[in-house]
Amino acid sequence: MAEKSLEDDPCSGKLTAIFTRAAKHVFGFFLMVVLCNVTHFLLKPFSQPRITSDTFIGMIIGNLGIVHSLIDKSAAQTLRFIIDFGMICYMLVLGIEMDPYVLFKVPTRDAKVAYAGMLSTFILACFLTPYLNYTHEFKIHFTLTLSTALSSTASPVLTRIITSCKIGKSDIGRLVIAAGIHSDFISTLLISIGYIVCPIREKPSGKSRLQEGIEMSSALVLQTVITAKVSPIIMNWVNNENPEGKPMKGSHLVLSVAFMALVCSCSPAYGYSPILSAFMAGIFLPREGRVSKWVISKVNYLLTTIFYPIFFIWMGFEADFREFQPGEIGTWTHLVLLFVITTAGKVTGTVISGVVLGFHWPESVALGLLLSTKGHYQIYLAIAARTVRIYFSIFFTMFCSKETSYILFFL
Repeated sequence: MAEKSLEDDPCSGKLTAIFTRAAKHVFGFFLMVVLCNVTHFLLKPFSQPRITSDTFIGMIIGNLGIVHSLIDKSAAQTLRFIIDFGMICYMLVLGIEMDPYVLFKVPTRDAKVAYAGMLSTFILACFLTPYLNYTHEFKIHFTLTLSTALSSTASPVLTRIITSCKIGKSDIGRLVIAAGIHSDFISTLLISIGYIVCPIREKPSGKSRLQEGIEMSSALVLQTVITAKVSPIIMNWVNNENPEGKPMKGSHLVLSVAFMALVCSCSPAYGYSPILSAFMAGIFLPREGRVSKWVISKVNYLLTTIFYPIFFIWMGFEADFREFQPGEIGTWTHLVLLFVITTAGKVTGTVISGVVLGFHWPESVALGLLLSTKGHYQIYLAIAARTVRIYFSIFFTMFCSKETSYILFFL
């Protein structure tokens, strides 16, 4: 019997198809990286942050027909798993950089500015959004979540903006960064607690709301206690065993990362959001020490080089232009009023706090505009709302480009 040719071998054909598909995905990733870098270089003279170019390119690439043909149902699911893992890392690092005990201290100037901007935006959003019909019927949990998201600030994006403008060491720069971190911390903490009361799921869990709430809150409390009490012991021991100037031992790094993964997985085992769980674990992990600095630097490098290009392709893929209805006045009303509510609320709050604290009004307005900055987490929330079939303008994702006008105004 004659041997089969390679062309007749079904295994060979499947392997060729798999490698061809993988090569196309890898090529798309590198194309996204190159286009983002080129666009960022072209926009640099206009003082635009990196997220502006990434959003612009992601919207274009993600809506190409060839991209939609390459990303089938299984590829979309895999892409979503990658995004979820990246957001877990993002929220863990975000939590590590924040101090939860600031809630028990006397509010400083930056805290007062953050509180004023958040409160005014939250009140304005709660008052106006129910009349804009973002959902088919009034839902109090959606209104509260949306209002909290609108009153938040993307502190990592804001920090990069201030740093790129070379004003990070000035008094106003330090004030903006501190107020942004405080606003980001409070809003994310409120959403994390609110998730226990009103969890967002694609499929029902089959349990009563009370049973779900008790299980999630108990698991979250246990996770918080373990993180706050045990993590300093482990991290301090690893830090003492690996002094500065010497390479860190691999076994100690594995132990530290395994402990972080363990505490982050406690509450998700009982239905809590893995992304919010990573944030809640991160805020109680030690901020100082060699291990924490190593985790922050390595995760940020991973996010910048690999995750963000994939994230913005996914964002463009989910923000399907074919579902956009530019001919309807309601589409533009929903889009524009989100900008107006956030901007007016933040500026009103910072102007009022500026009068109390003795700031000049141009500085107070600039503070409000900068604190309105949105970023990756807010984009993820918008797409998550769309995934669970809540009617919500997907162009809420365009919030992250608002710093364009804000930074030009500030300059």
